[in-house]
Amino acid sequence: MKIDAVKFGISFGVIYAITFFFYAIAAAVFGVGGEMIKMIGSFYLGVSASLQGAFAGAVWGFGVGFVFFWLGAMIYNRLLSSA
Repeated sequence: MKIDAVKFGISFGVIYAITFFFYAIAAAVFGVGGEMIKMIGSFYLGVSASLQGAFAGAVWGFGVGFVFFWLGAMIYNRLLSSA
């Protein structure tokens, strides 16, 4: 059974966006996970323990989640059709 690569990418993009957003909010409001958000921020421009950083994290999270899982679904579909 083939995977719809775009829908797969969107679904995981949303999950990554929510995850990155709440990591940044938790670090800003509660002070937990500050080191985690610093590490994420070292990879993704604009991500920090602030509301603005949370939105930047959501954008990055969606983009990264979409691209990697879309690509994974495309590879899976190619392997499935060549078998």
